[in-house]
Amino acid sequence: MIGYGALTGVAVIAVDELLGKAGKLRLPPLGVGLGVYLPMSVTLPVTIGAVVGFAYDRWADRARDPELAKRMGVLTATGMIVGESLWGVGFAGIVYLTNKETPLALVGDGFASVALVGGTLLFAVLTWVMYRRTMAASR
Repeated sequence: MIGYGALTGVAVIAVDELLGKAGKLRLPPLGVGLGVYLPMSVTLPVTIGAVVGFAYDRWADRARDPELAKRMGVLTATGMIVGESLWGVGFAGIVYLTNKETPLALVGDGFASVALVGGTLLFAVLTWVMYRRTMAASR
């Protein structure tokens, strides 16, 4: 399996180099590796973050001070990543201390999908609010 992975890596790097020389859209080996290695629950937010970052950078290029706007966008994204990481550590501690798999569950199993959709929407709204505030501070 390691050999197959190594061959795949070499092939992806070769394709990326050929696409780069042809001036076409690139195939980043790190992105392919992460897509293969990480589960969808991790890969999808990274992809969404890349799209949001691309849209924000396009806006930042038109801002009065593009360098400041881009730096503020990076700081906002970094804060979100660090906040999620700290929450993950804190939540792991709560799970350990309570000895429950879902110690903070607000709804029963029958409403789990509703809670997942609601949490996703809340996250999207909070992300939008944070970037709107960042954009306002960068004007």
